[in-house]
Order: sequence, then structure tokens, then C-alpha cells
Amino acid sequence: MTQRICLLGAGGLGREVQAWLDEHVVGFVDTREEMQGKEVAGLPILGRPDDVPIAGDMLFLCAVSSPRIKRLLVGGIVARGGAMLALPPRMLGARSEFGLSCAFDDVRVSPDCRVADYVHLSAGVVVGHDSEIGAYCHIGEGVFIGGECRIEEDVVIHPRACISRGVVIGKGAEIGLGAVVLRDVPPEAVMVGNPARRVG
Repeated sequence: MTQRICLLGAGGLGREVQAWLDEHVVGFVDTREEMQGKEVAGLPILGRPDDVPIAGDMLFLCAVSSPRIKRLLVGGIVARGGAMLALPPRMLGARSEFGLSCAFDDVRVSPDCRVADYVHLSAGVVVGHDSEIGAYCHIGEGVFIGGECRIEEDVVIHPRACISRGVVIGKGAEIGLGAVVLRDVPPEAVMVGNPARRVG
């Protein structure tokens, strides 16, 4: 990889991705006023989505977990002609599709899956065969997603959760740390526990 990469988001996840990509990252984009003009991990905050320089050789990669903030960051960059980067996992199954998203090296996506744009798959994630993950989702460390699952847009799944085969998780739902999801989850629901139960 020889690209110059600017990360969208200078929080904890942004620093994790920066450490992984190392010398390829030249700076961050961040929406927060208090971050402007500062440095994070020795790299500059280059601006906000609406004013960061869009250079011809610069690629942008989303590195924030909140779907709402992802939409703000990505929308501003794409509207101004910025080019987004895809970083698929090394273990990407046959016939699987991977959008403008980011996966750490040890992620495993099985055959015949579809991962939409602006998804983040953290370290140790396993996605079973024939599963779909919608745009702007965040999948935390060590999450297991069984075969034939459908994760709709804007879902956040926290670390070590397990999603049983064939489960549908509705748009905007949040799955808690270590939750074991055995049944379909309604949109916007918050699920915790083993077996997972709705708390919000």
C-alpha cells in the first residue's frame, strides 16, 4: 500500500486504525470544534468534512463507530468529491462483496457475503456464509455472526457478541457487550445478555 490516507474520526477507533496503517496515514478529519488545529497520535487534524483539503492523491477512510457521525463525516467528504478507500480483510470468501469499508487483517468473511459501504469490522470478527451487513454498521472486536444473517444499516454490535444463524437485526439496533442473539431484533432496539433481551 502506497496511498496517502486521511482518517475520518480522531477518537479511539481512529487511533487504532492509525496504529494499524502506520506511515500511510497523514492526518485526521474531525467534526469537533475543540479538535481543530491539534494533533492526535503525532498527526494533524486537517480540518472538518466541509473544509479539509481534497487532494487528488488523498484517500479517505472512515474510522468512527457511531453511525450518525459516520454519515456526517462521509457525507461531507463525498459531497466535495473526496475518494473513499476500501480495506477488505485478507480472508474474504469466494463470491463475497466488500464495499468502501474497513476490516482488520484477522477478520474472516465467509463465502457469498455482502458487506456494504462504510462498515467497520474490528479485530477477530467472523462473518458466516451468505450474510449481509448494511451500510454504516460498526462490528466490535471478536463478534461472531452466523451464516445467513442480515444486519441492516446503522447497527452497532459491541465486542464478543454472538449472532445466531439466520437472525435479522433491524436498522439502528444496538447489541450489547457479549450478548447472545438467538432471535430477530426490531429496528432501534437495544439488546443485552445471554440470551439477549430488549432493554431499550
